[in-house]
Amino acid sequence: LMSPDQKQKGTLGEWMRYANVGIEMMASVLIGAFGGYGLDYLFHTKPWLMIVGFILGSVAGFRSLFRLLEQENKKKD
Repeated sequence: LMSPDQKQKGTLGEWMRYANVGIEMMASVLIGAFGGYGLDYLFHTKPWLMIVGFILGSVAGFRSLFRLLEQENKKKD
């Protein structure tokens, strides 16, 4: 059996892991979009590289989300 302190630490750890995925997803999208925006400014290709960067950042964010889900499924097995 777990003490209430151990249970609370476990719950906090899970919450932090899920919050980290959200932050990582947001950061991936923003880095991709702003990186594309910067490249658009350099190469005068507005808005195409920003769109590509946004899409690539979104893919990277979802990839990290799916990786976390796989880890959670392995823990349950």
